Amino acid sequence: MGKEMYDDDSDIVLIDRENKIALVTDIAVPFTHNLSRTEAESIMKYKHLALEIKNIWKLNSISLYLLVISVEGVITKNILIYQRI
Repeated sequence: MGKEMYDDDSDIVLIDRENKIALVTDIAVPFTHNLSRTEAESIMKYKHLALEIKNIWKLNSISLYLLVISVEGVITKNILIYQRI
């Protein structure tokens, strides 16, 4: 039986097996009144997913990029959130 993974998916996952690194990217487009909440939820959700990928693939590091823009084009001051895990 294969390894179980967190029940979620991101928009883009790139894994470099040779260098043991990965890039996880997600783009969210919520309504303006949900912008801050969506940003916070995305950080928690994809941080967990990135850690799962890191453990399953035995990677040295993962770069996590989250882009949150409202349907009306409103952004927060953290338009692109980057974390190295």
